[in-house]
Amino acid sequence: MYLRPTRVLAPERIPRLFEWFGLLCVVLIGVEWAVADVLALGGDLVANYLFAFVFSGVPALGISYAGYRLDRSDVEPDQYRRVARWCLGGLVGFLGLNLVLMAIWPMDSLLFNVGWARGTAIYGAAGGLLVGGIEARAVHRARVAERRNAHAEHLETQHQWLSYMNSLLRHEVLNTANVIEGYADLLLDEADDDGSRAHLETIRRQSRSMSSVIEDAQILLEATDREGGFERVDLSTVVAEQTAELRTRYDVAVDNDVPDGLTVVADDLCFRIFSNLLTNAVKHNDGDAPRVSVDAEVDAETVTVLVCDNGPGIPDSRREQLFDGETRKRTHGLGLYLVRTLAERYGGSVELRETGPEGSEFAVSLPRATGEASGSRTAVDADAGARGATGSACDGRTPTRPRP
Repeated sequence: MYLRPTRVLAPERIPRLFEWFGLLCVVLIGVEWAVADVLALGGDLVANYLFAFVFSGVPALGISYAGYRLDRSDVEPDQYRRVARWCLGGLVGFLGLNLVLMAIWPMDSLLFNVGWARGTAIYGAAGGLLVGGIEARAVHRARVAERRNAHAEHLETQHQWLSYMNSLLRHEVLNTANVIEGYADLLLDEADDDGSRAHLETIRRQSRSMSSVIEDAQILLEATDREGGFERVDLSTVVAEQTAELRTRYDVAVDNDVPDGLTVVADDLCFRIFSNLLTNAVKHNDGDAPRVSVDAEVDAETVTVLVCDNGPGIPDSRREQLFDGETRKRTHGLGLYLVRTLAERYGGSVELRETGPEGSEFAVSLPRATGEASGSRTAVDADAGARGATGSACDGRTPTRPRP
């Protein structure tokens, strides 16, 4: 049995009401003592009211503390009314029952009857508050569980859509882009005027760009879907393969000075970090003789690969958010966003160390690996592999800003 408090009371004020109610009960015990003393109701007032403060005042202070805790708990404010109804219902119900008993079997002293009524009111309110608090917590836990289930269902649905989108990109959009590029190549071989060739070059360039974006999107989806599974990756071989492919695809001078035997903790998507950095170094270089150099710095825990170019540099307006998702629609967008995503996934990092009119230098740091590194980002070997010089690894053998 519980009563419904007035609707004009804002739920946010209910915890404070509990705090003041408990303090008011303690004050009333003191007032009751003073009145009894003035009226000379008799008896050992000191002993009686010390007893009252212990057995009624302490529960009253408990009500105040419960209000204080309720206001700072994770129980939703819309449940405060439920707690208030239980508290008020407990007070009225328990006090009413005892008033009936007092009418049937009254105590000999008025002082004892007042104490009986006061004590039952406080204990009834405290008991109702306890029940209401337990019920409100149960409702909160049920809501949390419901939200978790809904979130899990949402994630599962989202995962299914991501898988569908990945399949769609791979089998439909990417294949279509490859067909467009293939036909553009055929028409270029047959074109006999400069205007047609220029248009076909644009078609081929845009189809290649679309294919690259689709591949980056696929890898982002795959990296997001994977959990752990890191292993020992031969970084020297990965860089060598990507620099060789860069020479094949573009008319560019490439210097690879990464020493053999460097291994890191990564997975089979690691190659895309260097593929994107190297491709960006060429695609955004409008010079007559583009040049790219790759070198490495090695310490006990990390391998840092430096990719340097002799391009025009990156404008100030793009540097701050160069690796952020906000720049994905800009020139360096998705490729470098993917580079950062993969590097951080392996426990590493990527940064733009230097940029200017003579070129740019990107640094990718990855955790060094030794032995069985699968599933670990911390396996290191301080004695194995090559040692990198301090400072920029592009200094010395390969200029930091190679010029044509």
